[in-house]
Amino acid sequence: METVDPNKSPEHADPDWFREPTPREHRIAAALFVGFGIFFVLLFCVQAGWWFRWVILTLGVFSTIHGIRHAMDAPRAGAERR
Repeated sequence: METVDPNKSPEHADPDWFREPTPREHRIAAALFVGFGIFFVLLFCVQAGWWFRWVILTLGVFSTIHGIRHAMDAPRAGAERR
């Protein structure tokens, strides 16, 4: 059993596991979110006459916005790593 040292300050998160995303990871996330957003908007167009299609459209809009935010964060993440 592991004992806890009271003099050692606890780490909030392991930096090897929880790090900031790289610019490449931001670009991948942006592509996925925008792609899913476009898919949901197209699905909204196909599902005419169904009330749930408005939920699908909302998911598409939020996904696209989140993807654009990832795309805007990619250059900033690259500048911070230098």
